Amino acid sequence: MEQTAVELRKENGLALRLKRSVRGGLAFCKKNPGFTIGLIVMVLVLLVALFAESLCPYDPAAGSPKDKLLPPFWMEGADPRFLLGTDYIGRDLLSRLIMGIRTSMIICICAVAGAVAVGVLVGILAGMNYPGPLDNVLMRVTDIQMGIPFIVMVIIIVSFVTPTVGSCTVVLMLATWPVYGRMVRSSVMIEREMDYIAAARTMGSSNWRIATKYLGRNILPGILPTVPMDISNVILTESCISFMSLGIQPPTISLGNIMADGRNYISTHWWITGIAGLVILIIAVALTLIGDDLQKNMDSSK
Repeated sequence: MEQTAVELRKENGLALRLKRSVRGGLAFCKKNPGFTIGLIVMVLVLLVALFAESLCPYDPAAGSPKDKLLPPFWMEGADPRFLLGTDYIGRDLLSRLIMGIRTSMIICICAVAGAVAVGVLVGILAGMNYPGPLDNVLMRVTDIQMGIPFIVMVIIIVSFVTPTVGSCTVVLMLATWPVYGRMVRSSVMIEREMDYIAAARTMGSSNWRIATKYLGRNILPGILPTVPMDISNVILTESCISFMSLGIQPPTISLGNIMADGRNYISTHWWITGIAGLVILIIAVALTLIGDDLQKNMDSSK
């Protein structure tokens, strides 16, 4: 009976914390309309990516020459079967956009997640070992990489690898992690001088325990606003290199190579490139709105 009462109190406490979290989240969204708009757009985008195969009205790889270059529904000559028109070999553009969103989001989210993991590891190792040879080596590598323009580095690397979803993800991750490495190192160098770290050392905590239990939870919130910004940058970069035929190659579909499909027809059949470009722009703006409002709230809370 006593155990049941304890469990009941725990459940009530959990329900109360959940209720407070929901209220806090709703208040944050109400206070930050840009964040709310961006979040709604990204939830819809992620749902499209998650259920892409079920949402496609047609096979995105199948086309018919008799249906080629049909305009979207609001233009004269449109075919009601193809809401956003067709490309130069008659493939349904809506179906290809849906699959392209899935591919591009997989690449970008995985690349930034990998970049955060590598950057946090490098930053903690460098910060915990400052001053020292390990910090010097890691920071020189970071400085060299940050000295090369992002898009230039990506183009150089993809020129020497087979462009697949996996290789493009790794390339974009390698081009993105140095920012996180620098940010985390600076935070670690500040945090490690705090009294609670000195107390943890006095109690015999190892560097690994200090890094994972104490530093991590205080450092990670600081890099949160950068994540949506970097996903936005990465999706623009992936689209750019795919547009230049250096990124994802057919038959895999991405937003960038959909744009590339229409580059020879942009003056007469603009919708092939234009609609894909508009989707990329909407995603990038939504992510920027989320990152901006997160950064503003973090700055105001300091």
